[in-house]
Amino acid sequence: MLAMLAGKPTTMVTEPTLDFQTLDLDTRQASALTRRAVAWLGALLLLVAASAVAMVLFLRSEEAREADRRHTADAEWLDQTLQFHFRRLEGDLGVMALQARQVMSATSAAPLTGPWWREAGLVEAHGWLPADQAEASDQWPGFLKEAARQPHNAAALATMLDTTRGLQRPAYAGPLARADGGPGRQLWLAVPLFEQGRFVGAAVAMVPVDAVLTAFIPAWFLQDHRLVLDDETTPLAPAGNGARFLAPINLPGAQLGLWVESQGSQAPLAPRAFFAVALVCLAGMLLTLVALWRDIQRRQRAEARLQTQLALRTAMERSVALGLRAWDRAGHLRYANPAFGRLVGWTPQELTAQTGAPPYWPSEQGDEFEQMRRHADDAAAQAGTELQLQHRDGHRLDVLVHSAPLALASGEVVGWVGSVLDITERRRIERLAARQQELLEASGRLVAMGEVASTLAHELNQPLGALSSFANGLLNRMREQRIAFDDIVPVVERMERMAEKAGRVIQRVNAFARRQDMTRQPLALRPFVARVAAGAPLPEGVALDLQLPPGDGPTVPADALLLENALHNLVLNAGEWAPRSGRTPARVRVDLVSSDGMVGVRVADSGPGVPPEQLGTIFDAFASHKPGGMGMGLAICRSIVEAHHGRVEVERSAALDGAEFTLWLPLQ
Repeated sequence: MLAMLAGKPTTMVTEPTLDFQTLDLDTRQASALTRRAVAWLGALLLLVAASAVAMVLFLRSEEAREADRRHTADAEWLDQTLQFHFRRLEGDLGVMALQARQVMSATSAAPLTGPWWREAGLVEAHGWLPADQAEASDQWPGFLKEAARQPHNAAALATMLDTTRGLQRPAYAGPLARADGGPGRQLWLAVPLFEQGRFVGAAVAMVPVDAVLTAFIPAWFLQDHRLVLDDETTPLAPAGNGARFLAPINLPGAQLGLWVESQGSQAPLAPRAFFAVALVCLAGMLLTLVALWRDIQRRQRAEARLQTQLALRTAMERSVALGLRAWDRAGHLRYANPAFGRLVGWTPQELTAQTGAPPYWPSEQGDEFEQMRRHADDAAAQAGTELQLQHRDGHRLDVLVHSAPLALASGEVVGWVGSVLDITERRRIERLAARQQELLEASGRLVAMGEVASTLAHELNQPLGALSSFANGLLNRMREQRIAFDDIVPVVERMERMAEKAGRVIQRVNAFARRQDMTRQPLALRPFVARVAAGAPLPEGVALDLQLPPGDGPTVPADALLLENALHNLVLNAGEWAPRSGRTPARVRVDLVSSDGMVGVRVADSGPGVPPEQLGTIFDAFASHKPGGMGMGLAICRSIVEAHHGRVEVERSAALDGAEFTLWLPLQ
């Protein structure tokens, strides 16, 4: 929205989109924030990586603990399952022992119907061993003798029988090798029978371990596990990729252990699935952080370049002596650089906080904002406009102001910007120089006037002397009545011309004294030089040689009266010096020359010339080398020629071997 200054009509415009506060952005703070954000991001990356590693270690630990717990449970389950079935077998053998005691023959007892007896092969041999036959192996039943033929079997069986008799409880032996040397191992069990505390015998049974495992281990367990008897004589089957553990079977007197090998992966899927999901999330987070890190790196590089440029611009802004200001489209002063604050004595913050007319703007100059906008749109004002500003202490400043629209890269104009150059000192120096130049010109005119006045003192002698002579002669002849009326007219006319010439000379002196410019008019040199040279009174015997071109010759802008004075003096001087060399005839030569846009009037004589030691002082005032001279003639000539932007040169004449003076005058 654009609002005109107070007391003026308002117009609705769009708010400016440029943030002028960014011009004073502190790059060090922005850099510190960026470094802190990068540090936090790095710490977050490390935390994510540590979390992923910790999660892997935790999962592996949990899986190991779960595997150990599952192995322990499986081992305990196998032990309890087999012990349960062997307890039933112990019970069945106890029944068989009682039946054998009653009928005195274990083989004649009624068959049992338990799980051990329903499947053939689970109990390969069993029988009653009376107490009197237990101690001597040669008295053992046939199936015991057969088993005792294998090495170590007899001792193990004897130990089993001693244990069951001594401890009065069932005892086991094995696993033992088969009597026929076949594959597989056998487990022996003896259940004692006591009557009134006396050992009367034991029921003995032999079971194959492999058959027991096949019969009593459920199929669902064997589906996922492979059982192998832990026995040195029964090599462990080639292990697969599954985990293996040893499950001991606690049977008194038996060293029974089973290797349990898991078939396939037994690891729980839920933790792995949870870990996989978490790992995917962490990987996604890690990729996001990496992308964010790269983006931060790019931003840091861009920010570093921006900070460098901003620091350079800020340094330039703070170092430049040119005052800068910026207005928004509403006419509010939004920005002023330190140089402008120093110029007007107000801080930039104080200036931008002003809501009314700016304190540095003299009210008689009108509205500053309107002037700035008008100058920005005026091509003729692009070179700058000279205005005045008022310092805080009240004194005025001469300034040169430039204005331009403040446009974004899109071309949208969001305000105006103006520069202010202090030219107070320049104006003071210019005024001082003008004053000094004026004084110098006045002094020069006074000097010239003095020189001219000195010249005119003897120049006017001639017309005044002639006037006096003409007047005296005329008066004498009129008193003597020896003159006719017709003779009076020419004399009076000559007296009139002499008086007019003296009057014009005096007018030019007055013009110099009043600081008037010379009256420079186009002057044809050929007739001018011929008339002046011919009018100069030369001494008797001196010949005048005019070497002038035909026609009017070149034309120069000149004050004819002053230039006539200079040329007349030179011709008179030449006429005075020409006879002094003794060469005859004495001659004075006048001609015109040209060179490099200038034309020269050259006056030469046949006199002795100018000695070299006098060339440096010949144009000095009052430095005459002529007897009776005032020393002002050549000085006046030089002043007149220099007033016409020309110069005077003196050298030796190549044609007449005397002095040669040349008045050089510019053609333009």
